[in-house]
Parts: sequence; structure tokens; C-alpha cells
Amino acid sequence: MALRIVNRQKMVKVDTRAVRRLVGAVLEECGRADSDVTVLFAGDSFLHKLNLEYRGIDKTTDVLSFAMMEGDESTTPAEAESVLGDVIVSVERASVQARRYRKPVGHEILKLVAHGVLHLVGFDHASTNERKRMRRIENRHLKAVLDQA
Repeated sequence: MALRIVNRQKMVKVDTRAVRRLVGAVLEECGRADSDVTVLFAGDSFLHKLNLEYRGIDKTTDVLSFAMMEGDESTTPAEAESVLGDVIVSVERASVQARRYRKPVGHEILKLVAHGVLHLVGFDHASTNERKRMRRIENRHLKAVLDQA
């Protein structure tokens, strides 16, 4: 796995070692351990702009995933297999949600990273069963990473 972490925000210190362990574990479970992923930490305004531009939704969101296969059609099949795509997390949204759920912001950030990576490998939450399945995977890997800390 090649993981690139980009931190464009100064609000919260991100535990990059935990992010690496989490992304690696999720990819391993999904049979994509050799994949490349970029995780970008940004603010609400950046995610708002992306959400409007790419999804037509004029509000911020907590996490967006951009899979390589969805985007650049000039990508070769070999590149698309190894480069999964990008996960972009709003640290501002994560902070708000962490307060609401009464948990540390670092935990919420990691949960959003796991959620985004699951979208990259093809998971969706259109139905209740799919949402529950994603949540189970997110929580299992989050717990494992936090237990290692």
C-alpha cells in the first residue's frame, strides 16, 4: 500500500500513524492491500466547494471519496487497479460531530477516513443493510487501531 497523507488544515493534529494503520487494515480486508490512496485533511469550505462542483450539493460534508475509476478516462486499467483514489476529510465537520457524539475528534477523523476508503473500494450506503455493513467494518477497524495506540 502506498498512502499519501496531505494536511491542509491547522485546526487539529492528525495521528498519521493511526491513519496509516487504519487504511492498511481496511484495504487488507477488502483485498486491496497493494492499492494507492491519498487522504487529504481540509476544512469545511474546501469540502463545500467540492461537494457543489462534483455532486451538485450546495453544503459542506464530512468526507468525500473520489475513486480513480470514476474520474480520468485516460487512466490505464493497471493504474486504476493500483491507484484507488482520494479521500478528503473535513476536520471542521469531524470536530462538530465529535462534540455531538461525545467522543474525541481523533476518533471521528479516523472513522471518516475508514468510511471514505470503503467508498473507494466500492461500498455504498444506499440501503439500511449496506449502511449497517459499512458501519460494522468502520467500527471494527477503528477499535483495532485505537486498541494499538
